[in-house]
Amino acid sequence: MTPIKTPIAQPLRGLLALVAGLIKLKVMPGLEPMLAKSQDDRWGSVIPGFLVRKATMPMDTEDHLVEGRNGDRIPVRVYKRPNTPDGAPGYFFIHGGGFIDGGVAHCDHVCREIAVRSGFVVVGVSYRLAPQHPFPAGIEDVQDVFTWMAKERPGGLDPERLAVAGESAGGNFATALAVWARDSNGPRIAHHAPVYPLTDFTLSRIDWSEGNTGNPGVTQQIAEVVREKYLPNKDFDNPGASVLFADHAGLPPALVVTCGHDILRNEGVALAEAYEQAGVATKHVHMPDQPHGYLLMTKMSKRADETIDLLVAEALKHL
Repeated sequence: MTPIKTPIAQPLRGLLALVAGLIKLKVMPGLEPMLAKSQDDRWGSVIPGFLVRKATMPMDTEDHLVEGRNGDRIPVRVYKRPNTPDGAPGYFFIHGGGFIDGGVAHCDHVCREIAVRSGFVVVGVSYRLAPQHPFPAGIEDVQDVFTWMAKERPGGLDPERLAVAGESAGGNFATALAVWARDSNGPRIAHHAPVYPLTDFTLSRIDWSEGNTGNPGVTQQIAEVVREKYLPNKDFDNPGASVLFADHAGLPPALVVTCGHDILRNEGVALAEAYEQAGVATKHVHMPDQPHGYLLMTKMSKRADETIDLLVAEALKHL
């Protein structure tokens, strides 16, 4: 286990303490009211504006509905800087939300930042969410959108230069997509980047005794409920979902980002170690003073800025 040693950086420390207090007072809604919302409403959830720094550079965006393998229409958004020439690399960024919440709107600001700083054509996705659509619906949507990217070349992207990243649940999908592309002769992934990913649904690597200051409101009971919404058959060690247990040999180069104040910290570290043992070219960056979800809080965390720059720099080495 990787111990917590460094306090959460301010101002996030104060913000998370406030959130924890509001949860304790039952002022903030819990899990069940959120799950009672329609999938469309959960797709539309956004990070509060006071946490987000808006990208100032002009951005061209296009919304598409991609036909999935079962006839479902998968919402995607394509981002690129104005006058981006044809043949720019493509970058697929996959949002988090515990497999039960979020969509393109959830990480819109991160996609914009990546496009602004890189010149890539960035694609975000609203994949199907549990509990209405448990595993493997979400990862199938991600596979179908990635295939569409390579075939249809949205924004004029180069299908031979594609990279993938995701945060939290999206980090799980980034690894799962890399495994699928290797095994199913999918589009080539030049680089992938799981950011504080969930990798082990057995939950055996979480040390609940150390508290959860970086994940306020997430208790062992809630974690167990959420995983059963996503994996109702309780196949928690299925390597398609618990990507830590997959065969990692032959995966593309990877950047794995973990953070100190995160109940998922140990399984993210374990993924980086498993990659290295499998011979995957891996860069592991640990942010000891950051909580889970910090990448989305671009106005509150300088580490979010640093990580977006890192995502771009590491991808550029391989594109």
